Amino acid sequence: MNTPLEQTNNTPNNQAPLTPLADFRKSGRAPVEMHHLIFHHKKSLVEHGAICKFGRKWLVSEGHLFQWLREQGANAGRPKRANEQAAA
Repeated sequence: MNTPLEQTNNTPNNQAPLTPLADFRKSGRAPVEMHHLIFHHKKSLVEHGAICKFGRKWLVSEGHLFQWLREQGANAGRPKRANEQAAA
């Protein structure tokens, strides 16, 4: 019988297990504040498959989230406002 980790490793990318956001946050595996990330980068996270909405709940695909963070990490903070960009 496969362990949950082995099952996760054997699933195609689009079939990775989805964890409810509340459970993911409580588990301590979230490397960043997820509500902040979703507020500022919802469209990009959904397009990448890192999160999806099911009814009123957000579901998280850990593998896709970590891949998104690797690719977008440098730009993942709060977007700069127009006056902040002019000063830089």
